[in-house]
Amino acid sequence: MPIQAKHKTGAGSEARLGHDLRGLFEPGVFSDDGSLVSQQWHPLPDFRPSVHEEGLNLLQGRTPFRTGLGSFDPYLGPFVLPAALSHSWAASFEFLRDLSPSYGDLVPILELWLDQWFIRQNQEPQSSVVRWKAAPNGPSRSDVLIWRGRRVINWLAHLLPMMQEFSPGLQAKIWHALLADIARLIEPDRGFLATLTSGWEPLSRRAVWTRASAILSVWGSAPGLLRHATFVEALERVEQLIAPDGMFADGSPLGTLSAAADLAMLTRVVEIEPINQRGRQALITLQRANGSLVTFNKQRGYGGLVESVLGPGRWRRSSILKTGNIGLIEAGSSRLWMRTPVGLSESGPICEIEANGCELVSSGPSGLSALMFDRSIAMSNPQIRRRDEDGRALLESKSTFEVDGHRHSCIRTVTIRQDGKLIQGEDALFSGASGARVQVVGLRFDLGEGCDPVISRDGESILIRTPARQAWRFRCPGFETQINQASVELSLGLSQIRRHQLLCQAKINDTSKDTIVRWDLQLEDLI
Repeated sequence: MPIQAKHKTGAGSEARLGHDLRGLFEPGVFSDDGSLVSQQWHPLPDFRPSVHEEGLNLLQGRTPFRTGLGSFDPYLGPFVLPAALSHSWAASFEFLRDLSPSYGDLVPILELWLDQWFIRQNQEPQSSVVRWKAAPNGPSRSDVLIWRGRRVINWLAHLLPMMQEFSPGLQAKIWHALLADIARLIEPDRGFLATLTSGWEPLSRRAVWTRASAILSVWGSAPGLLRHATFVEALERVEQLIAPDGMFADGSPLGTLSAAADLAMLTRVVEIEPINQRGRQALITLQRANGSLVTFNKQRGYGGLVESVLGPGRWRRSSILKTGNIGLIEAGSSRLWMRTPVGLSESGPICEIEANGCELVSSGPSGLSALMFDRSIAMSNPQIRRRDEDGRALLESKSTFEVDGHRHSCIRTVTIRQDGKLIQGEDALFSGASGARVQVVGLRFDLGEGCDPVISRDGESILIRTPARQAWRFRCPGFETQINQASVELSLGLSQIRRHQLLCQAKINDTSKDTIVRWDLQLEDLI
C-alpha cells in the first residue's frame, strides 16, 4: 500500500537536506525551506521468508551466532553493542527481515531500537573524513557504501509498512536519515573524496551493485523522486554486472543468488525484467532437486531463498554458465555439476552429483570433491566445455597454474551415459618435462548426507547406498580408497551431522611426472 508523506510540522516528511543536495533529486521534490513535498512511497515487496527462530532470539537479546556480536539489552536493542555500528548485519539493518512476521507487535520495540541508533549516530563522528582518519583499519569505502545501500533497501521494505505507527518525531528522523542516505548514494561526500590524494580505493563490484540496486529500489518506491539520468546510470551498472548467462560478474553462485534476490524486489521497475529473467535462468541451473543452491564452496542451504526468487514459472536450465565456469549435465535421473576453480584454490575442478533427487557426491561443509593439493595455488585460464556424442554427454574442465616458474595443467573429464546410470571420470595433473612442483594429496569425494559407503570383500570397489534406496558402485583402479568420517557441527555445536568421504591415493609411490586418476560410478540393481 502506498504511504503518503504529508507536508506538515512534525510529520515524517520534515526532512531538510540543504541546498547543496537538493540538486540530486527531481525539481519540485523539496520546498524552498528544504522540506519534502507531499510524496507517495511504495514499500518494496520483500518476498524472502523470514527466519522466525532468529527473530525470536533477537527479541530476547541474542544476535545470530554467525555475527559474533553476542548478546544485548533487548530493551535498548543491538546498537548498544560497541561493534554494532561497524558491523554489516547491524549497520545495514539486515535484522529487520527476521523480525518482519510481527509487524503489529514490533512498533514499540523498534521505536526504542531506532532511537538508540540515532543516539549512537549523533555520538559518532559524522564526517566521513574524521571516520577515515580515526580508523585506518576500519571499514573500507566499499563497506560503508554497501551498508548504506542495504540500509536503504531494508528501510524501504520493512520500515515503510509501519511508518505511520511511529511517533511524529521518529518519523521525521527516519525520513531525514533515509533521504540523506539516498543522497550519499547518488553523490558521495565531496570533502571525504578530496582528502584521498593518494591510495585511492576503487569500489568493489559488490559495492557498485548495491549502490545501483538501492537507487533502483528508490525509483520503484517513490517514482518521481530521483532524476531520470540517475535511474539510467543505475540501470546500466546492473546490466554490466549481470553477465549474458545470468551469473553475477564475479562468477559466484551465492553472489548470483544475492543479486537475483535484489532484482526480484524491483517489481515496479519494468525495465529490469530482462535482466531478472537472465538471473533466474542461472539460478535454476544451480538448483538441486531439494531446492537448495549448488555453491561449490562448502556453504549449504539457501533453498527457501532460491524458491522465493524463482517464484512460479517454467525456467530453462543452461548447460554451461561461462561466467562462473560451471557446467551441467542431466541424464536420466542423474545430474552433474562441475566448476573450474579460478584464483587461490587447494583443489582441481570440483563436481557435485545428484542421483534420483538425492546428493550422491557433494561439496559440503566437510570438504570438496576434487583432486586435492598440499597447498593453495593461484589458478588461471579457467575453461569448461561440453560435448554430446555416442549416447553420452561429456564435461571437461581445465585450469592452469605456475609453481616456481613451471607451468601445470589440471584437467577433469566426466562422462555420463544417456540413461544416467554410468558416470566415468578422469582427473589429471600434467606438469611438463621438469616434473610436478606441487604434491597431490589424493582424489576426494564428499558423499551426500545419508549416503552409507561399504568396502567390497575384495577391496576393489565401494558400494554407496543413498537415501533414495539406490546403490552405486564406486571404483578407482590402481588406487587405494579409504572411507573417512567427518562431523559437521550445527546450532552452536549442540547437534552434528555425520558425513562420509572417499579418499583415493596411490598404492605405491608414483615417480611419474604426471598424475592421472580414473574412476567410475555405476548404478547397481538391488535384488
